[in-house]
Parts: sequence; structure tokens; C-alpha cells
Amino acid sequence: MTAGSYTHRNRQKEDDNQCIVNTPYGRGLVIRTRPEDDIKEVEMLEWDQSCFTKPKPGSKQQKPSMMYTSVDYPSVQCKVGDDVVCEYGRGRVTNISRVDDSKSILKYTIELAPSSWMISGRKPVVCNTCDPPRVVRKHTPLEMNPQEKIIHAKSYKTKATKYFTEKDYDKSLTNYALAVDAVRNVQHDHTSTNEVRADLVVIMITCSNNAATCCIKLGKWSEVKKFAQNALILSDALYNKRGKKIHTLLNKEGTIDSKLFGEWRVKSHLITARAYFEEGNVQEAITLLKTKAKVVVMQYIDEINIKQIQNRSKEEKASLKSLTNQVKEIKRLLVECSNKKKATKSMEKKRAKAMFGGKDKVTATPQDNKPSHQKAKNNHTEATIATGMPNQEKIEESSEDTSRPVLNKAVSFSKIPPEVKEYEKEEHYEELDDSEDSPIAWYDEHKEALLLVAVAGLSVVSLIALKRFIR
Repeated sequence: MTAGSYTHRNRQKEDDNQCIVNTPYGRGLVIRTRPEDDIKEVEMLEWDQSCFTKPKPGSKQQKPSMMYTSVDYPSVQCKVGDDVVCEYGRGRVTNISRVDDSKSILKYTIELAPSSWMISGRKPVVCNTCDPPRVVRKHTPLEMNPQEKIIHAKSYKTKATKYFTEKDYDKSLTNYALAVDAVRNVQHDHTSTNEVRADLVVIMITCSNNAATCCIKLGKWSEVKKFAQNALILSDALYNKRGKKIHTLLNKEGTIDSKLFGEWRVKSHLITARAYFEEGNVQEAITLLKTKAKVVVMQYIDEINIKQIQNRSKEEKASLKSLTNQVKEIKRLLVECSNKKKATKSMEKKRAKAMFGGKDKVTATPQDNKPSHQKAKNNHTEATIATGMPNQEKIEESSEDTSRPVLNKAVSFSKIPPEVKEYEKEEHYEELDDSEDSPIAWYDEHKEALLLVAVAGLSVVSLIALKRFIR
């Protein structure tokens, strides 16, 4: 092992496949191999202290960071899930088994990377070999090409779906978000085929919607709308490029328009409406459901229903079933919004009634606070004024109910309001005896007429005096 000074100027490009090897001093990672002298630059991942001299008391033995050697050390033992390099190229180990129950010979099943092998239809190429492959470091997302990023995102999506079925929504959300981030900033190059671009769109839309669903389960309403809007933006962008290569390829592979622009878009609208509902924006949820979700779902249901049943494809039948379920979900959410809106209005009315009093509360009039015999008198007086003659039947009934005498007058000339006049009469009657034979003074009976005569006489005298003064 040497620790030479290898300047940055002379450094070669790092190896594309950096092998993990077993050295006498522990596991190491081959960073690069110099072509001029075949010297390997190995980064020490771990080291064995027994291979070194014991440090002096009070001093610390430092771990060497790099090793330069010309020895080709063997690879570490591979296991399922490791990235490896075999005679057919780079790939990932999917299975390890024994050959014919042999204890010494192992068979390695390797799924080759698209950069090594790719066939039409994007089906993975699998090979079997008995030669132990060399384990290599996994590529980071920045080092991956577009094809590798798609595979990387699909692996996250698979894990997220598994966690979602187990109702572990936190881990499911994390993996769906990682799947979206893995393909968010893909830099397309000559290896980016139409299949890769189509896969990228599908992963972005489906994982965004699924991540939003996880946020609903966790009650993260602000993130719900962000993921759903992300899916809608991609769906609308693809809708604006209908008939182009990616759209045609997706239709050819079985992802029909009723699924691309029907189910996925309606799911995004439903998720957003649910977030509005939970945040209290009921009217916005209702508007979104009626103007967008319902319109889209009915459009594609009608397009499928136009065709006869025997002429519908398997994908159309499945899509029609999903769209029908979404119609039920829209109706259910609209009912919830309506009920919440009614409950809010009812609560507001109760608060207003508690603060200002209800509309059904009638203010009591002074007449309502009077005794019943006074109410009867007022009713008699109002009837007399309205008809010009008293109601004899009501007067007789009134005289039977009360022991006080009743004045039988046809017309009242007093300018005092009825309530005040009756109140004055009541005070006058309280001074009399309760006997029916009590005499009534002539002055009291003709008080209004006498006052009228006095006023008229005074007016005539004043007029005569004025005429004399003018002369």
C-alpha cells in the first residue's frame, strides 16, 4: 500500500462501475484506475487494525483514507438487490440459488440495466450466470441516466404501494415523494426514447395523486393541494399535445384517454375538493366539483356509452367502472358540502339570535300589558269609530262581565289617544261606587260638548273684537 501524492491535474475520470473489493486491510471502493500504469485508487471503507502496528501509548492510529495498488482484489460476496457487473453488462441481482442442489455452485439471476440491454416494449432482460459477478457501487440520482431514473422511481413506487396497503401512510408518502423527486429534473439525452418520456409522465401523475391521497390520510391539507395541482399540470400539458408521439404511444400500450384525462384528472379534482372541504372552503369545493370534476367524468362516460357493449375494449370497460365510482364519490362529497353549508348557516343564525334576539320575539305593546276588561273597552271604542255606531251585542256582553257602568257614546271628539282616554276613564271610575245605581254627573256626561261650545264662543268674540279694531 502506498500513499503517493497524486495531483488533481493528473487525475483521470472516475470509473463508471466502481467495484467494492476485499483488501487485506478491509473493504474498499475502487474509485479509478490509471490507464498508464494500471494503478488502482481505492477508498478505504473500513479497515482492520490488526494489520497495522500498535500505536504508541497516548497516540491515536488514524484510518488511511486512500490506498494505491496494482493488485486486482476480489469482489465482496454479492447478495440480492446489489448492483453488479457481469459478462453481459451492468444489472441488479434478483435471485441467488444453487445448481442441482449443489452446495458449491451458485446460480445468479440478474436483471440487466436498460443501458446494457433494451428490447421493444421496455420489458427487462434477465440473464442467469454461475460466474460470481462483481459488486459495484449504486449510482446516485445525479449519476443516473433517464432510463435508470425511471427504474429507480418505479422501485420507490413499488415500496410506497406496499406501505399503503399496510396502512403505513407516513412511509408510503415518503416513498411516493422520492419517486416524484427521482424523475422531477430529468435531463434528456440521446438515450431518452419516447418510451422513457411516456414512463416519466405516467410516474409523475400517478405518484403525485397517490402522495396526495396519503396526505389526506395524514391530514396534511396544504400538501394535498400541492401534489394534486402537480398532477393536474402534467395532465393538462399532455392533453394539449394530444395526437403527438407520447400520447399515441400511451394509447397504443393500453392507457386510453378516459384513463389519462378522465380518471386521473377527476381524481386530482376530487382530492383538491376534499382539501377545500376540510379547510372550510365549502363553496370552492362545490364549484370545483360541479364545474370541473363532474363535467370531465360525464364527458368520458358519454364517450364510452356511445359505443355498443360488444364493441367496447377491456380497457374501456374497466375505465367505465372507475368513472362510475368517481361519479358516486362526487355526489357523496357534494352532499357533505351541502350539509356542512346548512350547518354553518344554522350556527350563524343561532349566534345572531343569541347576540341580537330572534325574529320571532314580538315586542309587547302597552295595550297588551293592560287588564282584560281594558282590552275589551279598547276593542269596543275601535269598532265604534270604524263603523260609526256601537256594537250593541259586544256592549251587552261587556256589561255582563264587569260591574262597572259603560258609557254608551256614539262618537268621541277627544283628541286624546284611545289608550290615554281609557286610562283617564279608569281613574275616574275608581272614585265611584261599584253599585250600578250610582248617579253620573251631568257635567261629566257632556264635558266634551261643553268644551266645544266654549271654544266656539270664544272664537266668535275674538272675531268681533278684531273687526272693531280694524275699523
